[in-house]
Amino acid sequence: MTSRFTRRALGITGATVLTLMVALTPQAAFADTPDPEAPTTFSESAPMTIVGYDEAVAKANGFQVITNPDGSQSSIAVTDEATAQLQQAAVLRAQAQLAAPAADPVPGNCGSSWASGSKIANDTVAFSTGFLVFLAAYEHDWRVNATGFVTGNHWNTGGAGPASGTKSWTGAIPGVIGPGFGGVPAYSASASVILVDGAVCYSVGPTFSFG
Repeated sequence: MTSRFTRRALGITGATVLTLMVALTPQAAFADTPDPEAPTTFSESAPMTIVGYDEAVAKANGFQVITNPDGSQSSIAVTDEATAQLQQAAVLRAQAQLAAPAADPVPGNCGSSWASGSKIANDTVAFSTGFLVFLAAYEHDWRVNATGFVTGNHWNTGGAGPASGTKSWTGAIPGVIGPGFGGVPAYSASASVILVDGAVCYSVGPTFSFG
């Protein structure tokens, strides 16, 4: 599914990704030791990070994109409603910091993303994925790739919102022959969220392996 953002992805300015790549190393988490007969599932989380701003989206939602003295961009509220949304986002960020100090959201982060998966019958990979952003989302595009040793396939979706800032999916990707790996593409418009303040957030790319 191709959204308005995907068509305009190459026009985004104000990229600030590269300085975060070392600091935002994804944190992997393994489940308890599985039953020997159960498929092995590897789960990983990774930040969502701001790569630029969509000025039209910002303006439509009561924000303004500005250029700072150092040449970077940011978004400021110009309406009371927008101000209230930023205040709520600050509360959510603070809660995230308290809940997971080791994954403390740093400047440039706009949330987190995750993915897990395992091989099931008939050359199919079952997966779970999603994202959480601190501010309401204007629109999103999301993709999960599964690459087997012999063949691979993918799943994707997209649409408006969510206003809640969080969305998750479970599904299955058929036609994946052989063991391999999967996950959400890193720094890609196909795994991205535009926030109501115009911030364009890319996933840093959580991955998983399957047998």
